[in-house]
Amino acid sequence: MKCKISPMWEGSAELAPECVDEVAAWWSEVLRETPNQQTYASFEAWRGQSQEHAAAFERVQAAHALAVSLAHTPEMQALREETMARVAKAGARRTRSARWSAIAASLLAVAGLGVLAINMDAPWKTAPGNDDAIAGNVYQTGVGQRSVVTLDDGSVITLNTDSRISAHYRAGIRAVTLERGQALFKVAKDRSRPFVVSAAGRQVTALGTEFDVYLSKRAFEVTLLEGRVTVTRDSARSKTPAGAAPLLEELQPGQQFIAVAKTRPQVRSADVKRVVSWRHGQIVFENERLEDAITEMNRYSRKQIVLSDSNLASLKISGAFNTGDTSTFVEALTAYFPIEHTSAESGTIVLKPLPPVRG
Repeated sequence: MKCKISPMWEGSAELAPECVDEVAAWWSEVLRETPNQQTYASFEAWRGQSQEHAAAFERVQAAHALAVSLAHTPEMQALREETMARVAKAGARRTRSARWSAIAASLLAVAGLGVLAINMDAPWKTAPGNDDAIAGNVYQTGVGQRSVVTLDDGSVITLNTDSRISAHYRAGIRAVTLERGQALFKVAKDRSRPFVVSAAGRQVTALGTEFDVYLSKRAFEVTLLEGRVTVTRDSARSKTPAGAAPLLEELQPGQQFIAVAKTRPQVRSADVKRVVSWRHGQIVFENERLEDAITEMNRYSRKQIVLSDSNLASLKISGAFNTGDTSTFVEALTAYFPIEHTSAESGTIVLKPLPPVRG
């Protein structure tokens, strides 16, 4: 069946369920072309109607990000020419809905091209000067990947392994949400629009600075490299009146804010180079518990390491390893500790104590 793309004031929610992907692509274009309060409200009403709507819109946003990263490939150049032809033809008919239908169809084609790349965990990278940060764009990396995202204001975000962010730029604020993982933010200066990163019920606010935010199952960490940031509670989630979010901390360069579940947040001095060594593809351990070191190494590889004996967890390890180089890490452990390893059928590497030597 042919999907009818209607202007939002005609009620896009009435379109057939089979057309949900095309409707999502249409909304993506509308939000970019008409980024106002009425548009966002109508879009949120549509997206909130079902999980299928939300999932479809996420797929389209992913396709758009992928399209930017593949902009200079022959396939994308051919698709761009086809898109321009469709838009021009639609423009000749002088109907907005026809023009949007042409662009929506092209976005769906991008999604089709992106299936292989997404399944291969291709990282996404945007180019300076684009408008990808408008209307809640999503960027993410797969396990073992890093990616650099340049937002439309010139701010640069480096994503670590298995990380995901969404950007929501609007008048008066540059808002980014870290949904999982770790990201290094180098913020372009703009005193009229604060740069706010939301994660784990907290907000990190900066005007022009560089800082690292890490969100794990266990903790929330903010490390300041340069400039100044404040850490506050997210007023929306803490039920605090707007504009009255309580200040938790104001960090100075070299400081780290850390909040572990069920413990009082604290600020401590940090080895900044070690914290952000991941951006150069390295992990540096300094007298780290083996259990914690394994957790960190596992972030970068699908081949997981597990301990068969909890007595091994408290062993201390120091050293530098390449991210994802699980084999070298395991070799180092078996060389310096009374440990041996076996492989499970699932491919997991199991570490266990060496059996005692019998005399």
